[in-house]
Amino acid sequence: MSLLKTTYFSGISTAVSLICKLITNKIVAVYLGTNGMFLLGQLKDFINIGKITGTLGTENGIIKYVASYKEDPDKMKSFLATSLKLHIYFSLLICLLTFVFKDQLSNYLFKELKFSNTIALLSFSLITLSIHTFFMAVFNGLKKIKTYITIQIISTIIASALVIILVLEFKVIGAFYGIIINQIIGFTISLFFIKKLNLISLDNFSFKIDKTHFKNLTQFSYMAIMAPVCMIGATLFIRFFLSHELGSEYAGSWEGMWRISAIYIMFLTTTFKFYLLPTFSKISGEDLKKEVFKVWTLSIPTIIIITLSVYFLKDFIIPLLFSKEFILINTILLFHLLGDAIKINSWVLGNILVAKANTKVFIIFQIGWAVIFCSLSIILIKTHGFVGVSVAYFLTYVLHFIAMNIYFRKLLWLKNQP
Repeated sequence: MSLLKTTYFSGISTAVSLICKLITNKIVAVYLGTNGMFLLGQLKDFINIGKITGTLGTENGIIKYVASYKEDPDKMKSFLATSLKLHIYFSLLICLLTFVFKDQLSNYLFKELKFSNTIALLSFSLITLSIHTFFMAVFNGLKKIKTYITIQIISTIIASALVIILVLEFKVIGAFYGIIINQIIGFTISLFFIKKLNLISLDNFSFKIDKTHFKNLTQFSYMAIMAPVCMIGATLFIRFFLSHELGSEYAGSWEGMWRISAIYIMFLTTTFKFYLLPTFSKISGEDLKKEVFKVWTLSIPTIIIITLSVYFLKDFIIPLLFSKEFILINTILLFHLLGDAIKINSWVLGNILVAKANTKVFIIFQIGWAVIFCSLSIILIKTHGFVGVSVAYFLTYVLHFIAMNIYFRKLLWLKNQP
């Protein structure tokens, strides 16, 4: 599927998600305020950690091997059986650990024990989230983009409606339950579509895992786990630091900024998910260089237009998305937008590392990003206040992008490369 066609289909999903996020964010902001936004940020980060550990970060591996085994039904069924078992076994383990330590997690994440029952329910939803992730990776690997996007659209609409209803009725605890129940809804919808493919059967089920498939899958785990772990670890740390140093209203406003960022970045990253990895995996040398610059010709002007629009319309967008309580976002908006403009183009290069399975370099870049971001945030928040966190974000991506270009200098900037 071409880049433009992929962009078209992902754009449909993004448009629906955008509308739903606009409405949901507004309701959450008005009824829960900055403190509620802070709590929801904590919950979502923990869910992401549960997803990573419950899937062992095998999503990209599933996509690759499903695509490879399309013409070999026997190998495909064997591979899918092993993949599904991995997701079930590890998500069950995470479910058990989360349930056992629900009180400690509630106290650590939310600074109070009243959310322990919420964490208990969440522990079971992590199983469905893991299996749903497996199903979606299968659709991606089979290049059933329309099915993938249909599931996303249906799930997004139902999820947004449920969260809004529960927030209006039960405030913060309603938002928590809405987000958790949505993991189960997503699984139910994807299960309906996966059954039509008739690829997965429970006949002659065995608890054993094929060692070859396991080894092939876990080769992708290190990179797939490290990237979100570094991102989530950094955001959790900085959110705690902001709350401790400046107050939860500042941490909540920073979470609000991330939500604005997520709305417009989602369009390009969705395109990356469907296009870059399979494309970069098949090419090298001059062809890879041309492909990178082709993607940049789309991503650079697009992100510049978007970030400029957000900045100049900030007095309209922030009240539209949130409430007057989130006016602090104005303080950090400029440098965060500049950081996002660079971030998108760094991601393009990062996909080369993933596609070529350059695990060690990828992990070094991810750890370096997290350490620099946290370190600069501590220093700049203490010296410049709230704006320091966005300056740190911008400077981190400047350094990250420079380092990526230095690493890929032979590919991108030196002539006569094979």
